[in-house]
Amino acid sequence: MSQEDNKIKALEGNLINESDTIQKILILEKLWQKSAYKNESKAIKYTNKSIELSKAISNKEQLAKAYERLGISYSNISNLKKSNHYYSLSIILNKEIGNISRVGSLLINKGINYKDIGQLDSAFVYLEQSKELLKEVNTKKDSALLAKYHGIKANFLMSKAYYTLALENATKAANLEQKLGDNLRYADNIQVIADANESLGNKNIAINYFKESLDIYKKEEDTYFETDVCIKIGYLYSNMKPVELDSARFYYEKSIDLATSINITSLKTRALIDYAKLLIKIKSFNDAKLLLDESISLAIRIKDSFGLSDIYLYSGKIHLEKEQLEKAKEKISKSLLLKQKMGLLSGSAEALQDLSNIEFKRGKYANAYNFQKQFKILSDSIYNKGKANKFNELQILFDTQKKESEIALQNEEIKTLNTQAKNNQLTKTLYGIGMFSLLAIASLLYFGFKQRIKKNKIAREKQEEIYKQEIAFKKKELTSQTLHLVQKNTFIQELKENLEKIKKSPELFKVEFRRLVMLLKKESAEDKDWEIFKSYFSEVHNNFDNKLKTIYAGISEKEIRLASFLRMNLSTKEIASMLNVLPDSVLKSKYRLKKKLGLDKDTDLNNYLNTL
Repeated sequence: MSQEDNKIKALEGNLINESDTIQKILILEKLWQKSAYKNESKAIKYTNKSIELSKAISNKEQLAKAYERLGISYSNISNLKKSNHYYSLSIILNKEIGNISRVGSLLINKGINYKDIGQLDSAFVYLEQSKELLKEVNTKKDSALLAKYHGIKANFLMSKAYYTLALENATKAANLEQKLGDNLRYADNIQVIADANESLGNKNIAINYFKESLDIYKKEEDTYFETDVCIKIGYLYSNMKPVELDSARFYYEKSIDLATSINITSLKTRALIDYAKLLIKIKSFNDAKLLLDESISLAIRIKDSFGLSDIYLYSGKIHLEKEQLEKAKEKISKSLLLKQKMGLLSGSAEALQDLSNIEFKRGKYANAYNFQKQFKILSDSIYNKGKANKFNELQILFDTQKKESEIALQNEEIKTLNTQAKNNQLTKTLYGIGMFSLLAIASLLYFGFKQRIKKNKIAREKQEEIYKQEIAFKKKELTSQTLHLVQKNTFIQELKENLEKIKKSPELFKVEFRRLVMLLKKESAEDKDWEIFKSYFSEVHNNFDNKLKTIYAGISEKEIRLASFLRMNLSTKEIASMLNVLPDSVLKSKYRLKKKLGLDKDTDLNNYLNTL
């Protein structure tokens, strides 16, 4: 029996012998702390008992704490609906007892849950709500909540691929946690610093930060996050060039052992899948298949759609390598459906490319071409989304730096004015009535100076707004041009490569050559149509989205994009092709958009949008 097990046994003995209800609740809280992240079923059992006792003595403070702990435990086992339910109950009680700091923290926790299921808009709403509360508690120097805010914001920014901003916020959070002496939260934030460095291409720096956090988790006996970091280090070593095989194997095998020891199925599933990917990379297909077979039963048990989508994808890749084309197609098609349903663009693109290869090997050249075309469109979309994210991040950085410079300038002006005021007061004492006149003149000058600053500020803000509008327009122009060039060049290159392959088979050459040449000519002839499309889209998008937001403030970016395509009179089939979804999905989206805009059954959505 480990030292930790002995502590739990001793606490359980104290619980039985304790007669005071409050003391019982406090012991149960300690038991939860010992069990959370290691054995969640026990942690939930202890917390339910706390809730029962807190209700019995009508203690709102302890009940609020217990609901929060229950929310954390359900979050750890990915039951996010229950987790948010208990967070909400805790928020209500904390508001009643005036514990604003806890309300802010719980709002952040709800935001984390929404981030984990990919609902980033909702996640940011809760984060911003916590930020408003943070303004109130910040007067009390609540550094812990401020650190938590920066840490979670860094995580959210990572989800939006704003890696530089994420690194900045994670560093602020880590520095605060280090000063507060909270080792575990410090480790959490240097994990984010490691993630950001990995995304920015600094793999060796990332590994060093991960290992630093790993040492802390091990020392603090936090096995859950120790396992998580081992998986991440294994992944980094497996993606080095060349692959650092022994190191990758060591950390993957360690993560599987740790996940098994604490019975966290989600972590074990992830470790098995990532290890299988490494084995596929080094052509060890039979060993990879064994790991994937083990992981699929775990993923099904916990309804892990993300894990299943990867298991199907990589099982399909193994079948493809073994030329088992029908099985490969079946598995990868399942993966594609799941990834599209969850909006996983990169994974969907990878599945489409694999399906194109399978169909080409099966001699289904039309199908292969269609999958390849979908892959190119999606790849271009991912590329342009990445570019847009980079533009947005640079804009945020620029705005932040400008704001900080303005604040510094204002502080300097205040400092100067304070110095002048002190000098004026001294002069007044020395020179008496004569100085009264001088002060009056100085006041008039100061008033004039303030008016001049105000006027200049207004003019500067107007000019900056013009510059922002010009930058926004230029960015849209650049994105459109890039998309066009990439699509055209990749399309032509693809056709050329196919022509070269077809030449090697005379029979195939006769059937396919003329059709492919016609497609090539058609693509070249579509330049004029594309220019009209691009010009129209850029022009409409500048004001059209704002009008929609005026009508319905909660409209999403996807709905704005759909409305823009409808405004351009694109058919349902054309929109489905552009968005890489089924036509039925477009029809459902149109129905939901119509409902949000408050239109009745008789009003035609296209006609309505054309009137805006």
